[in-house]
Amino acid sequence: MRCSRRSPTALVALVALAVALAVLLAACGGGGDGGGASTGGPASKDDLVAQVASFDLTMGPPSRVIVGLLTGDRRFVVFGAVQFRFAYLGTKQENQAGAYGQPVTARFLAIPGTTTPSPAPSTPLVTSGADARGVYAAQAGFPQAGFYQVEVTAQIEGKQRSATAAFAVNERYQAPGPGEQAPATDNLTLTSADAPKAALDSRAAVGEIPDPHLHETTVAAAIAAKRPAVLVVSTPLYCKSQFCGPITDLIADLAKTYGDRASFIHIEVFRDGQNQVVNRAAAEWILRDGAPGNEPWVWIIGADGRIAARFDNVATQEELEPLLRQLPVLPG
Repeated sequence: MRCSRRSPTALVALVALAVALAVLLAACGGGGDGGGASTGGPASKDDLVAQVASFDLTMGPPSRVIVGLLTGDRRFVVFGAVQFRFAYLGTKQENQAGAYGQPVTARFLAIPGTTTPSPAPSTPLVTSGADARGVYAAQAGFPQAGFYQVEVTAQIEGKQRSATAAFAVNERYQAPGPGEQAPATDNLTLTSADAPKAALDSRAAVGEIPDPHLHETTVAAAIAAKRPAVLVVSTPLYCKSQFCGPITDLIADLAKTYGDRASFIHIEVFRDGQNQVVNRAAAEWILRDGAPGNEPWVWIIGADGRIAARFDNVATQEELEPLLRQLPVLPG
């Protein structure tokens, strides 16, 4: 099967459609270049709709690509596995659409708090999203920057369904990426005298700071002490995708088990959420053209101060724990 060719004008229109539909699944903050959406006419209630949920895809070695699936009436597709195929579409200046590559299996990543049935479903299910939400993930590499398309094929309720979504691949990371030196951020902590509680965690606007142990130190202090760090940048109260709260809770829980191996830190995006005033510390990690980028993000920073791994939008215990177990227990 060959990817359909599009004129440059059609390609620009496709990207505009991708950005317009990004709010369905991926973004907590402003729109980014990683968004994508199904193409074609209006979806019927049983159609499959795909949304690329990765925030910052770059050319080079394989990395995690995540895609959220909905039905046409905005129910969520969850569990099981699906197939991804990727095709290059070209650039804004030149359309070079080509054939799809070989299919790769994408497994379901449930957001923290989702209860997986036992035994786990072998094929995807359709749900309202109240009990289960997440994305499908596979490793994929992209040889050049530009626009790509993913074709997602799923067996749902005995029928094979497919959808396509366009997305951008950049030449270099927009947010700090693996191998790069981590910003030595002097983020707010519990001892910051001039900081309102909500500037540390937006949920404290209506109560106490839920996870004070995530606000005891700074990224800069961890780097200076040559201590590994796990950093989550998120705004739990205002996050449109509703992924930020559960993922921040996951990092708080992991801190209780692995706090003797790394510093665990949460940076709230907004100092003043009502007026969209961004915390300076968050800006060092996710600011895009003067506005906050997509979130949540999770970074693992090594003892050498370099970023060892990062997770955009969805991070799971199954992905994080093997990396944390590799860290040695630090001297008391």
